[in-house]
Amino acid sequence: MEEHHDREHMSVKGALFLGVICIALGLILSKATLEYTSICGPPITSRLFKMIILIVRLSLISFGLYILLKRPKIRLANVLLLLSRTALSIFLCALLLQVFFKPTPIISGWRSSAPQSEKNQLGFRGQSIAYSDNDFVIVFLGDSQAEARSSAYGWMPERRLQFYLNSLGKHVKVFTLGAGGYGTDQELLALREYYQQYRADLVILWESANDVWNNMFPTYFPVNGYPKPTFWLEHGDLYGPSEKIGQDITPSVKLFALWRKYCPADRDGKWERYLPQPFAPMLTYDGLVKQEWQQESALGLIPDNLSTEKGTIALFLTPRSERMQYGLDLTRRLLHEIESLVSSHNGKFVIFLTEEPKAEATSSSEVVQVLNGKYYRTSIEQLKKNINYINQDFETYIVPTTVEDWQVGPADGHLNEHANDQVMRDLASRLDNLIMQK
Repeated sequence: MEEHHDREHMSVKGALFLGVICIALGLILSKATLEYTSICGPPITSRLFKMIILIVRLSLISFGLYILLKRPKIRLANVLLLLSRTALSIFLCALLLQVFFKPTPIISGWRSSAPQSEKNQLGFRGQSIAYSDNDFVIVFLGDSQAEARSSAYGWMPERRLQFYLNSLGKHVKVFTLGAGGYGTDQELLALREYYQQYRADLVILWESANDVWNNMFPTYFPVNGYPKPTFWLEHGDLYGPSEKIGQDITPSVKLFALWRKYCPADRDGKWERYLPQPFAPMLTYDGLVKQEWQQESALGLIPDNLSTEKGTIALFLTPRSERMQYGLDLTRRLLHEIESLVSSHNGKFVIFLTEEPKAEATSSSEVVQVLNGKYYRTSIEQLKKNINYINQDFETYIVPTTVEDWQVGPADGHLNEHANDQVMRDLASRLDNLIMQK
């Protein structure tokens, strides 16, 4: 009798143990948990995936409640054996994957996607890096504007700048470091790599308004895009980068790499937890409202994520948010890092940016834009203040775009060949006094 009672007691304990585990798993396995722990991300939006999660949760909880209420005879040893077999099966699968599975590498950062014949030795679009002792060497840092994929290879900005400087009687070579989507962070890393083999007498950074959000987030556009090396600030000090350009960040455990293939990590969301608060839009507004942002969004011309300030138009938001202040401070620190690097190699560092014709005609008064039911106070004056804040410690040139048809196309705001040629001509005349002959 006593032995039978012990078996009954063990059966009850087994049922209780299995029931509690099922209910606990059902409560833990939620959309919010998967997103927050970055086990699954980006944010889960698929209705099918949400439905699967709900069905699994309800099934686990229902089964757990059934076990607790009915108390079927389940020996604890059998429960533990089941768990052990499950763990062993997972381990064997992981071992087989580790030996035979070859996941697609996840690479942080990128270089130019131009044809190999149009790349320099560091993988960026531009002429081969070669110069003589008598040449004045200029490094051109930038993003898609400097890469100029819409311009013919021979009419890239580096080529036109070199042409106009040499037309002034100089002996100059210009080399590009940068690619589409680059921020100040990857430009700094590219310049560090350049200095390992080459020299530069002058480093010019073609600054873009999107550099700020490019620097703030660990992926490219729009949300959880292509991963990239990222720096960060802690109490005003610069740390990083998170990785190097071209570093393989594929999980070393191939079971996790397989999981990431179908359930990508929420890299942006995880990083954003450590960023200051973003701009808070108004939910109601009774005054005059502009519809430009809403109209452009309907045409697909504003893919910016304003909720996180991951986008260029966030620079117009006023007053400046804590997150924008962080982004501006981070960008300034990166620019100082570039300037210090250039100075340590006996070079000079300058910044230049273009000013499109439409920028001059834009009203500087404050306006409220509506976008998807939220109201944003904006100002061109705030944009100018943000840019001036970044560049206040550096030698900066603003080169207006004066050609009438300057864009690549209606939906492409990059400079076309004619505009690039005009801007490089005018920039060359501004740089003339900085070019010292060897």
